[in-house]
Amino acid sequence: MNELTKLGKKRTILISISILLISIHTIYFYHSVRPEIESKKLIQQIIRFLLTIGLLIMVYKGKNWAKIVSIILFSIAILGALVGLGTLDTPFVNKIPLLVMIFVYSIAIYHFGFAESFKEFFKFQNTEITISYPDSKKTMESEKFWKIIEFTKSESTGDYEKQQSLLKKELQKLTVKEVLEFDNKFRKLRGEIYTWDFWAAAYIINGGCSDDCFSDFRGWLIGQGKSIFENAVKNIETLSELHETNDGDWEGLSYIPTEVYKKKIGNEMPQGIQENFKITGDEWEEDENELESRYPKLWAKFGVK
Repeated sequence: MNELTKLGKKRTILISISILLISIHTIYFYHSVRPEIESKKLIQQIIRFLLTIGLLIMVYKGKNWAKIVSIILFSIAILGALVGLGTLDTPFVNKIPLLVMIFVYSIAIYHFGFAESFKEFFKFQNTEITISYPDSKKTMESEKFWKIIEFTKSESTGDYEKQQSLLKKELQKLTVKEVLEFDNKFRKLRGEIYTWDFWAAAYIINGGCSDDCFSDFRGWLIGQGKSIFENAVKNIETLSELHETNDGDWEGLSYIPTEVYKKKIGNEMPQGIQENFKITGDEWEEDENELESRYPKLWAKFGVK
């Protein structure tokens, strides 16, 4: 951020604060000269005040529509104040707030519409900032990784969409480096179960399973938590004890880390570790008798429809 941009930012903040102070004073002055507070009028004024805050925030964020709307509204306010100056039969001292309003709104119109400092700040706010983060092969510690997975699973109570949403929120709490480490750990675990046994389980549970389906299945299994994952690694037949599997189909979970990473840093996630894509174990034939013989519990639970 160069000096002109910093000046534009500073002036935008000061002008916004001045406008809000005028709004507060207007509300106070209106009710101070009356014997009692008009509740309906006060509510309307508070709503307008909150809308003004929202509009100024959007201007600060560099929204062009907000800039145009604010200039129009400030122009109308100046006209109203000028009319008030000419028609109000009151001592001059009571007209000072109107003069201040005209002065501040005029500065605001000039700043938002013509000032070079605001143009630079506006441009800065609308420039996508991308940051490069070095690639890393480091994986997240198992305890921390599984703690995140199991928290989201527990809180979601079997709702897969909710678990994805919760996982996104948990990863957003992490640093960029930790999000990459989480993704590395996820892909490392998914590569470790790239075996014929797990493909058979996915095939039986799904009633068939392609390469993409198998990738989704392994992501789904990781999302079930440490205990279910590690028990399946020791004995694939333990998956027959599950009451709900969503057909072992859960594509969205694996995309969460990359989505969070890009949102945090503005850049695509680097490659990280190279996931294992070399299948291991004893291959099986797509034959019901062979699958039933090799995986009797899985077949009894999911293979017989």
